[in-house]
Amino acid sequence: MDAQGMTKSNPMAGVDELDASSLDADAMKLAEMGYKQDLKRNYTVLSVLGVGFSLTNSWWGISAALITGINSGGTVLIVYGIILLALISTCVGISLSELASAYPNAGGQYFWANELAPRRYANFASYLTGWLAWAGSIFTTASVALGTGAACVGCYQLSHPD
Repeated sequence: MDAQGMTKSNPMAGVDELDASSLDADAMKLAEMGYKQDLKRNYTVLSVLGVGFSLTNSWWGISAALITGINSGGTVLIVYGIILLALISTCVGISLSELASAYPNAGGQYFWANELAPRRYANFASYLTGWLAWAGSIFTTASVALGTGAACVGCYQLSHPD
């Protein structure tokens, strides 16, 4: 069983034994690729949207750190910096989507680092990628907490000016 909860098997092996009407389109696609679905997919659209929002909510965390850019380079740095970073982020997103289509796996970046790095460095690259992703999540969470606290204090100060 791999990280996605599927076992590798011969392509279409056992599909003839199963009633084709009992398989959904995803299970049929997995069977065509040589996998048998072992785990149930029980996510609703709302739960997938919730996970997606929580993963992409880094803008709130980044916005809490904008004061550093305003103090360092002013609004010009912020405007052109956001445009440049949006371009770079788009390129990274396109690269990750190509990797996801070529190597579909629930592991994501650490799996890709293990598969694409030279064999000598594969384990270390995978380990380092996992730890850096974890550290990024922790720092973004801390920044979101800081931004939320600062927003709450600002709202309190607006309502209590003395």
